[in-house]
Amino acid sequence: MTKFEFLMMIGSVVIAVGMTEIVGGWGRMARTPAKIKFDWLLFGWALVILLMGIQYWLGMWPYVEVEMEYVGEIYFLVIPTLFFVLAAFGVTPDVPLVGNFDVREYYWNSRAAIFLPLSAMVVMAALADLVIVGDEAVEVFTFINLVGLGILVFVFAALAFTKRVWIHAVLCGILLISLILSFFVQTAVIDNRWAG
Repeated sequence: MTKFEFLMMIGSVVIAVGMTEIVGGWGRMARTPAKIKFDWLLFGWALVILLMGIQYWLGMWPYVEVEMEYVGEIYFLVIPTLFFVLAAFGVTPDVPLVGNFDVREYYWNSRAAIFLPLSAMVVMAALADLVIVGDEAVEVFTFINLVGLGILVFVFAALAFTKRVWIHAVLCGILLISLILSFFVQTAVIDNRWAG
């Protein structure tokens, strides 16, 4: 087993924990005898977070070419996945076995637990690129990339504090569409991420 395979395994396991929580939460909601008042907004964001986890996992592939020399680099590879797991647990309610459960109310009460970890995940993923890859990552971080990164961090932080449905819905839709469009990105783009 190479060092990269070992490190990829750690990141994969952590991401799998978050993905299992989201999908398992959907299963628990489907099975409970309690009366669930379903909400499209929570399910939309759960799908976005699930796809973000897959996207981050795919984004770890270019590290195969990077020689990690310090233990800190390994930490930076794993830390964003931990914030993904926190967001996954935030977006997944504990569903009661009896009574009524309002999913929208849960969403509003849990929005900080969902969006602050997502904001931290985006920041830590960018820092991971800088710490692990170094100068080559700095070359890839153009002004437009940095502005986009800043907007995404701001958006997630703002979603943690606003209850305006239209803002949550529009941003969920935009991210969902962009993540679905990423299905059509050729793998060579990921393979050559650090190529100037």
